[in-house]
Amino acid sequence: MSVASITARAAFVPAVSRVAKPGGNKLGRPGRTTVRVNASVAAPPSGKIRFDEAAKVDFGGHDRIETHGTVHMLGIEYADGTRTVTLTQNELLPKGGNLEWHWAVIMEGTSEWCLPPDGAILPGGTKDAGDGKASRTPFGGDGKLVLSFPPGVGEDIERVVGIIVRNNADWLHADVGDLAVPLKTPSSSGVLKALSIAENMSKQENGINLFERFCRINDKLSESQQAGPAGAAAIFATLRLSAMRQLPWYAGGNYQGKDMAHMQEVVCRRMALASATGEDGMSRQLYRAALATLPRGGGNGDDIRLGILQLMRENGIKEGHRPGIEDPFIAQWHQKLHSNTTVDDIYICEAYLHFLHTGNWDDFWTHLYDNRGLTREDLASMKAGWRTEGILGPGNHLPQLINPMKHFYWILRITHGGGNMDSAMDHARGHMPDDIQTEIADMLKNREEYWVPNKIVELRERLSGTWRYGAETNRDVVLLDIAMEKFFRNKIEGLACAGMTPDERLGQLEFAIRNTLVGQDFDRMIAAFAFFQRANGDNGMQRWGPEWSKVMDAALDSVALAMEYHMDQMCELVQYPADVIGQQALVDDQYILNFGEEVVRGHSMFAVSKMLGETRSTVRQAAGRSPWDVAALGKPELSLHAGKMTVVSLGDIQGMDYSDDPVVVLSARLGGLEDIPPGVTAVLTASPVDLLSHIAIRARQTGVLLAAMPDPGGWAELMTMSGQGVKIDVVGEELVVSESELGIAAAASVAGPPTGQYIEGLTLTPKIDCEDWMVGPEKYAEGVVGGKSSSLANLGFSTTLSTFGLMSETMKVGELRVPSSSALPFNAFERALLLDEPTLDKVAMAAAAVSAADDSGDANLRREALSVLRDVVSFQLKMPADLVAPLTLAATTYGNNCTPGDIYQAIKKVWASKWNERAYLSRKACGVDEEELHMATLLMEVVPAEMAFVLHTANPLNGDQTEVFGEVCIGLGEALVGNEPGSALSFTAKKATGFPSTVRSLPSKPVSHHPPDGLPTMIVRSDSNGEDLEGFAGAGLYDSVTVAPTVPKIVNYADEWLIWDAPRRTALMAKLAELAVAIEVEMKAPQDIEGCIVGDDIYVLQSRNQVL
Repeated sequence: MSVASITARAAFVPAVSRVAKPGGNKLGRPGRTTVRVNASVAAPPSGKIRFDEAAKVDFGGHDRIETHGTVHMLGIEYADGTRTVTLTQNELLPKGGNLEWHWAVIMEGTSEWCLPPDGAILPGGTKDAGDGKASRTPFGGDGKLVLSFPPGVGEDIERVVGIIVRNNADWLHADVGDLAVPLKTPSSSGVLKALSIAENMSKQENGINLFERFCRINDKLSESQQAGPAGAAAIFATLRLSAMRQLPWYAGGNYQGKDMAHMQEVVCRRMALASATGEDGMSRQLYRAALATLPRGGGNGDDIRLGILQLMRENGIKEGHRPGIEDPFIAQWHQKLHSNTTVDDIYICEAYLHFLHTGNWDDFWTHLYDNRGLTREDLASMKAGWRTEGILGPGNHLPQLINPMKHFYWILRITHGGGNMDSAMDHARGHMPDDIQTEIADMLKNREEYWVPNKIVELRERLSGTWRYGAETNRDVVLLDIAMEKFFRNKIEGLACAGMTPDERLGQLEFAIRNTLVGQDFDRMIAAFAFFQRANGDNGMQRWGPEWSKVMDAALDSVALAMEYHMDQMCELVQYPADVIGQQALVDDQYILNFGEEVVRGHSMFAVSKMLGETRSTVRQAAGRSPWDVAALGKPELSLHAGKMTVVSLGDIQGMDYSDDPVVVLSARLGGLEDIPPGVTAVLTASPVDLLSHIAIRARQTGVLLAAMPDPGGWAELMTMSGQGVKIDVVGEELVVSESELGIAAAASVAGPPTGQYIEGLTLTPKIDCEDWMVGPEKYAEGVVGGKSSSLANLGFSTTLSTFGLMSETMKVGELRVPSSSALPFNAFERALLLDEPTLDKVAMAAAAVSAADDSGDANLRREALSVLRDVVSFQLKMPADLVAPLTLAATTYGNNCTPGDIYQAIKKVWASKWNERAYLSRKACGVDEEELHMATLLMEVVPAEMAFVLHTANPLNGDQTEVFGEVCIGLGEALVGNEPGSALSFTAKKATGFPSTVRSLPSKPVSHHPPDGLPTMIVRSDSNGEDLEGFAGAGLYDSVTVAPTVPKIVNYADEWLIWDAPRRTALMAKLAELAVAIEVEMKAPQDIEGCIVGDDIYVLQSRNQVL
């Protein structure tokens, strides 16, 4: 197996940066006994490979033996707990001699080297290296050595670390730094801690420079790969802040150019490999973004030092004590090039060449700043060696240096270049198929032609076979791919779309998406793109007809949701390490505050966002969709009280704080870069919102609703509500903004003590003491259980529904089912609490803390107190002994895949949801005392739904009782009732013969939910006496919890019949509408119905009176 292919399968924990050599402090543990054997330890018959990586070793020069070899590191964990570490060397003894591993173990939470623990099985010849910290182990004749840690031995070892020593003289350093094999999975927090603390200037005696940073990144790179996306984000944030010059480059000690060239080459090569072979797409993207900040490295770094010396000597320029032309600039730059060369030297050389052509020294500074953003102060800080003045100039006008300096510029670009297409192409030649190379060269010659951007996408897709899927990942090819991706993005962002037809815009969107998917890093976007491609291709529908437009609208929604998901995830991942590193390095807040948003805005997905903005409105209009365009959903509490409707430009209230009096902002226009002040719960605008704009990302992160109403009539209606306290409901694709009856009380709970002004109190059904811990449907009664349980029992015993299931034309295939259930009555919680006096006392104290916090008017304090109360109930309340048997029976009845303890934990979470903030505020606003609210819990098997539905027998948007409003999603109903992003199949159906239906939107919710591993599990549903009361919609205030978590899956709408089979979809809508009417007749009132579909069978899971 090649080094590349081995490395592609692994990531490992690097060692500490200093090798413990003989003569150090003796920190070993006395009395240590290890077992030594004369041959490699025989491994148990089978085990799990935890680590598998090869490292390159290049050693030589001067009088040393030239060596180029590898070390393969393998870590295996066996079922009995045994862990082994195997090293295999190749070509490290070209002339014979002795080869040893100088190694130690590092314990969890430390960085100190230690001797191996008692009981470790070590190869024969292993000895203490003499410092009490490190050991020396010789390689066997087969080039291998094996360390073994039996069960119970060394369980606190984090990693084994070391370096190979040849003939007790040559320390053979690997390209990955010290050789290390992890025995524990590394954490992202450990990676971030190491990187951030190293940037703390107060803790660095001599300061920090760029070379040391690259060494540190190299040490931590493999560890970050095992730590997942958060580990990759720590690497990226460090390099990005460094590239932004917010971390120092020139403090600390000096280094030779050859060392910088080598380290840059190693880090760049390893980063390119990580960008191609990372275990998950987001990690690959972050390593790719980190690579884009790096110089390519390589070449002979000594050529930089020697090149400037040669230029000076051949042109008679004074060098040290050698006589010649005095030139302060070249003398100063020469010192920098000798001591700390960086990519800045390319920029300095460019500016110097410009000066040589113009003869005006001020032009040097102007060119440097205008093209690279470097100032006089920046160059003055580039200090080297014993000098302290940095680069100040001036330079003498020596036009004879133009040609020699051009050659030196070429030398600099070999080591530090690679960031633009031309330079990247120069280095990548010969590392790709000839046909692709020829076409890229042709593209570069014609880069301003109209056809070039889309040609770039095609070339990138073909080139991916070389760097992403080929046998070798060449860093220069990856850098070329990055440069082409950037060029495409810049072209699309500057594209004028005014003269393009809608179809041309859709075509350009397709290329923009393809450009982001070359590496196949975004799983949701891959599925969304397949949907979009089928919608945009030859699918048998009339293009721009009603059906095609609804399909395309759903496809664009799917693309937008995937884009938001991936970019929001990236933003969140990189912001945290930037905050931590920025705090340690004292970076100006202006560079940290919007770090994540700026990363997203620089991503190629931003070109997708632009083209979506150019296409969606036209498609939505053709599809007859709602004019509302929601960019961020906001919090569920908005359905109770959102705040006072306030007409003001968002840009005019920057820096304000509305926490004491929450507001909904009506801002006619948005710039996209505004911040959202505290206390703003929603922003409604008449202008389109870019989904990846700063404000959209910030709104989604902070739970603020952000939506556009571009229709003039709809906007005018919103303006009439200025000054009113409003609530905002999300119903399907619509936002329903209406006056909030709970405004005074809800605002008081946030802004200060209650005013005592409530809406008229509601009457809750008092509980009836029940002796049974669990009751069946035959005992569901008012006062014993809530409306959900009672309704379910009524449905199960309904002769009307039985007749419908047997006689309806739409039910000739399949059956109508009501699942079996059981329930814990209202008084079960109080009984359990009385049997656990310690927890009863804690609940009382926590409830008192909630009340005190609420009286103080401190919303954050109240929120924390409620959280503590929920935790006490969820995790400390003990299960009554008499409840074990009923829960055991329930587990057996509903699939037997969980324990009584599992069920009880879910029950407790439902009980605890009585004190979620939204429910607490709603009770307070309605004047409901805490003691009046009782919670029954309904136990049901989770039906393995293929689809789920919600039906309203009166249209909730307009109150029309002559039509049914329905929504259908793929999988369980969690995506519907949880109001997850995206559209469901939304429709209305007339209560007339045949139930003629109208599709409002086709489904685009990106994720469906399913029972774990296809096995049956249970759901514990809240069933309080404070839901579905006349005049108050309490549905959804309290939690329902599955005993085993459901499994999310990405929906493949490209092959989903609900999208593509219109006749079958129409039949389903008629079937559901007829069912809804039958249930309404049975219940004698408009109904809110939940159910699911399995094959041809329909399950009715719940029906309750609809609150109109």
